[in-house]
Amino acid sequence: MTSRLPRKWLQVAGIGAVATAVAIVPVAPAAADEHEGPKNVIILIGDGMGYNHVDAASLYEHGTSNHQVHVDPEAGTVEHLPGTPSQVYEHFPVQVGMSTHAANGRAEYDPTKAWADFDWIASGATDSAAAGTAIATGVKTNNGALGIDVDGNAVKNVAERAAEIGKATGVVSSVPFSHATPAAWGAHNGSRNDLHGISAEMLAGPLDVIVGAGHPMYDDGHQPRETPRFDYLSESMWNDLNDGQTPFTFVEETEDFEALAAGEDVPDRLFGLVQVASTLQQARPGDSAGTLPFEVEQNDVPSLATLTEGALNVLEQNDEGLFLMVEGGAIDWTGHANETTRNIEETLDFNDSVESVVEWVETESSWDETLVIVTADHETGYLDGSASDPTWTPITGAKGQLPDQKWFSGNHTNQLVPVFAKGATSELLESYATGEDPVRGAYLDNVDLARVSFETWGYEDGPVEGGIPLRATVPQAGTVEGSLTMSVADFGDGVELTGGANVGDRLRFTGSLPTVSVSDSRSNAQAGQGGWAVSGQAGDLTAGPRVLHADRLGWTPGVLTAKPGVSAGEKVATSLGGGSGLAAPAALATATSDGRLGTTDLTADLALEVPVDTQAGEYEGALTVSLFPVD
Repeated sequence: MTSRLPRKWLQVAGIGAVATAVAIVPVAPAAADEHEGPKNVIILIGDGMGYNHVDAASLYEHGTSNHQVHVDPEAGTVEHLPGTPSQVYEHFPVQVGMSTHAANGRAEYDPTKAWADFDWIASGATDSAAAGTAIATGVKTNNGALGIDVDGNAVKNVAERAAEIGKATGVVSSVPFSHATPAAWGAHNGSRNDLHGISAEMLAGPLDVIVGAGHPMYDDGHQPRETPRFDYLSESMWNDLNDGQTPFTFVEETEDFEALAAGEDVPDRLFGLVQVASTLQQARPGDSAGTLPFEVEQNDVPSLATLTEGALNVLEQNDEGLFLMVEGGAIDWTGHANETTRNIEETLDFNDSVESVVEWVETESSWDETLVIVTADHETGYLDGSASDPTWTPITGAKGQLPDQKWFSGNHTNQLVPVFAKGATSELLESYATGEDPVRGAYLDNVDLARVSFETWGYEDGPVEGGIPLRATVPQAGTVEGSLTMSVADFGDGVELTGGANVGDRLRFTGSLPTVSVSDSRSNAQAGQGGWAVSGQAGDLTAGPRVLHADRLGWTPGVLTAKPGVSAGEKVATSLGGGSGLAAPAALATATSDGRLGTTDLTADLALEVPVDTQAGEYEGALTVSLFPVD
């Protein structure tokens, strides 16, 4: 039989005292598989990617388009050109339009007005913060706000709900990780420009994977800076990532991202910061005007598809399923800059990431359990045929050549954007498309994308009836002649680790484990020739987004009751002291058949070692001691 001590919380106050307190561990609430809906939800957002962005990239890559129209509002005519789907998502069974307006600004989509006046859609559009919030939470908000409603109240997003029901969650972007779209699934903030506050909340929240650009030590050309720029995360947060004081494994090198994509050394949680300042490729040096895509030398950094594959390898380790948002964020940046060549580059990179997701579904999952949605948060640049205004004219072009097109804005527009969906509950998403547009046909609103998850996963679990559920196992009467049990001495307010002495480049705090008593009254027939063993293992200590990893806690075991055949375990040094720490199980003591009977008291001297520049905080973790019979 196995007996476990109650969980003991270790608290560090300003990297000074450490105390323990006993807490009851309840049975976990309803598991994720008790909720209906898809096991996995993956949403891919081409930021700023309208219908014409999709076709411009397809014309260059394949020489075909699929969504081109000629609309003359004065004549009242709409002509759809013959189309050829070329992208994998253009073969998805669900294809509808989506309105994108925010709670303020234009605050509506009117199909009649949108196609009656070429200029109507060019002003009052949503920004990425409001659009991302609507897609993530199902709630409209004002431009500039993230994860809150118009009254300033925080609203739950789909990633948070996925985490509540036990799923792994993540966001990946080709632009800074704390920008509006990825932040919509990781933050609640009245200003999208509070980048340091947003990054701190994202790292402290439930997301298991956060990957994007925004590296303080590199410029847009993937070259080291002489002076760091902490635009997207604070210097203290950067130090925490480098010192291993967050819950994430920190990755920044291209070869490490590629290894993750290949399934090598996959961590439980990942923070990936690509070595570029703002975008993977869009902002790289070199004038692309008049060049073909990819003629200007690219940064030697991972593609969005590589980042996506690595994120999926991390998240798929959770048997309950996953939620992942992937953003082709720099499509929007090229739209603002009216960069035709790099717009095609960014859209093709986004398309590759969709293909990676589809391959993952078909090889590692299935369409029966996974929902994939491909869409945009809004259109950027008002991209249309070169003869447009006051009519809408088709974009044309040949394979391998820049298409014949024109930009009519440097901002966002109120155009409908496409939604492509396939897999579990995609038919439910399609049923939300109750609007009718004279050109694009059926359309839904951006709040409906969150709605499909909340309606199947639920928005929140109700309270457990009858209080906190507990579980106990009682052996059958008459089957136990004796017992093997373990208890811990009453340690009042806790065990205080004191000191903080300098040991090289680290601080050491010491204390003692409460007395652990093992009582063995089993008969020889029950125990055989064996004895027992006691082991211990620690969990990470956290203070918000900061972490002291369990390998920084070590011990020196001791036996308080000397008996023949009872031996203390080996000393376990901390990782900073050259050992492995208590992140893995370590022996506290063992007893052979000669020394097992009666009560044996055990203890251990604890040592916590941290870097000298460790951030102060109230750190909490857990230390578990387990008893095992030995045959």
